[in-house]
Amino acid sequence: MNLQEQKDRALTFLKNLEKPDSKTLESLLADGVEFEMMGRLPGVAPIRGKDTLLKGLPVTLKQMFPNGLNLKFHTVIAEGNHVAIQAESDTTAGNGKKYANRYHFYFRFDGDKIGQIREYNDTNHVREVFMS
Repeated sequence: MNLQEQKDRALTFLKNLEKPDSKTLESLLADGVEFEMMGRLPGVAPIRGKDTLLKGLPVTLKQMFPNGLNLKFHTVIAEGNHVAIQAESDTTAGNGKKYANRYHFYFRFDGDKIGQIREYNDTNHVREVFMS
């Protein structure tokens, strides 16, 4: 898999978070995929394994962001088996509060599948919107 294909797959994963489709996500992920939100938030733990991610992530995202995240992508960089993407969201959360966050996503590929995803965001904004 070349670097452009890795970029395209990482972007496809993120675009699919708008209206999660388990079949699309399944085709992109390695069996042992790990998804971790890197901020320290109560009750937010890493997700390990494709089946676990597919069972939980789409349901959680639909509850938290019924209108999607409305992600806009900025810088996309790939080197070796790594892809880095800067993005921002602009939406209304399921609780009615405005949610506009900024992100850095890190992807590590295992062959042609995504083996690791790390999401860095403004965790204080997450707290303000969802925990206050």
